[in-house]
Amino acid sequence: MNESIINSINGAKKIAIFSHINPDADALCSSFALKNIINNNFDYKSVDVFIDGEIGALYAPILRNEVVNPEPYSSYDLAFVLDCPNTARTGKYEEILNNIPNIINIDHHDTNERFGTINIVSAKASSTCEVLYIIAKASNFEFNNMIAKELYQGIITDTNCFTSRTITKRTHQVASELLTFKFDSDAIKEYYFKNNSVGKMKLLSKALQSLKFYKGERFTTMRIPNELFSKFDASFEDTLGIIDNGINISGTEVSAILIEREPNKIYASLRSKGRVDVGEIAKEVGSRLGGSGGGSANIAAFQAEGVLKEVESALAESVSPKLEDIENDDEIIF
Repeated sequence: MNESIINSINGAKKIAIFSHINPDADALCSSFALKNIINNNFDYKSVDVFIDGEIGALYAPILRNEVVNPEPYSSYDLAFVLDCPNTARTGKYEEILNNIPNIINIDHHDTNERFGTINIVSAKASSTCEVLYIIAKASNFEFNNMIAKELYQGIITDTNCFTSRTITKRTHQVASELLTFKFDSDAIKEYYFKNNSVGKMKLLSKALQSLKFYKGERFTTMRIPNELFSKFDASFEDTLGIIDNGINISGTEVSAILIEREPNKIYASLRSKGRVDVGEIAKEVGSRLGGSGGGSANIAAFQAEGVLKEVESALAESVSPKLEDIENDDEIIF
């Protein structure tokens, strides 16, 4: 597999990298880390990064000295698609992608549709940045401080500072190896996890007030309607991490937050404690409501059009049967 990737890069002069619409840190960091890995290990390669949708101000440090969405060439020899379950998630750049003959698909979501010429999908990985590091290391690619910093940012944000259920022994090993490079990991943690805006705290307060319980306390939901963003001078990035307040409730198996990014355009983020596969739920509900979705068993998301209350009802209809056969067991064993 590593030889196939190396041969693909060697045989390409113009390379395009794509990730999902409205990117998070893992999507951005894996994209630019890959670009820099190619530039650091191969000569005479043109590499462009394309990402559709809004990139929030929170990610400004990642974009420093990087170019997103340049004027595309008429054709590319090779495409990398990162952190996307399917090609539709690349948004308006799907047309460019569909005209590229060789596609390498790298992801960590088990709902990935394996659409590439080469598919490297590891559902046991914490993030696409972790998968990318494993591939690059196995290929004997050289790293530098910038690449290590980008990969570390993607991992630490996608794992909520190493607290998510996607963490494995390998995740800690990868992080440990990245920390041998020179970058300020404490500053990264401070920036993403101890830098809450007033707007975020107001959104959190409203989300907690909207907390609703289904099936006893096994399924919880929260809502953030669109009008709150302008009312509190908040951004979509200010919603990051709010979902964890739901899944952290004792007895809760599945939690969701439904965010109205634009009027009647809903983004839903789901979490599970492991006994319900929210990746499959997100894929099914997103598709049923005219959108898209997917993810891993423990972390997933979908997008749909509709009224918050109706999307929540459709989600509850899908989640509730999955909870029927789960026995209550609040005992925690270390």
